[in-house]
Amino acid sequence: MKADGFIGFRVDDRMIHGIVATQWVPQLKATRAMVIDNAASTNEIMRQSMKMACPAGVALSVIDIDKAVANISVQKYASQKVFCVFRSIETAYKMWKAGVEIPALNLGDITQNSGETTVLGKTVRINPEEKKMLKEMNDAGVKITVRFSISDQEINVADLLK
Repeated sequence: MKADGFIGFRVDDRMIHGIVATQWVPQLKATRAMVIDNAASTNEIMRQSMKMACPAGVALSVIDIDKAVANISVQKYASQKVFCVFRSIETAYKMWKAGVEIPALNLGDITQNSGETTVLGKTVRINPEEKKMLKEMNDAGVKITVRFSISDQEINVADLLK
């Protein structure tokens, strides 16, 4: 299903924070920042801290995967400009597997992995399972890139996923 109204998809384990709130959201002229994460959607402290970080005048949604898929399927955000942030690659993958069209996925900040990892950029380290998910998405036509700051050069990581 087409994600009408969505202007970008990013994986960032810090969700809404300085770079997202002061660069990505304003420069893309987003009218809504959306965090899709099951745990954050039920954690009031996390929700409130992200609300404080969100730029004035920009709506914020912190919702779980099921609600996001349901809302997208009825085109709830079609008239908006939504910048979507996933806390994990797994969540982005699950949304995609649920049928939500993600034309491009930016990997911004994924640093919580330990053990065996593949480094895709200075702020992106993925584990073998995440690499398989990204490869499947890439092979199906999703453009996978690394770009921490909006002013950074976008790096297409297709070759690193082989």
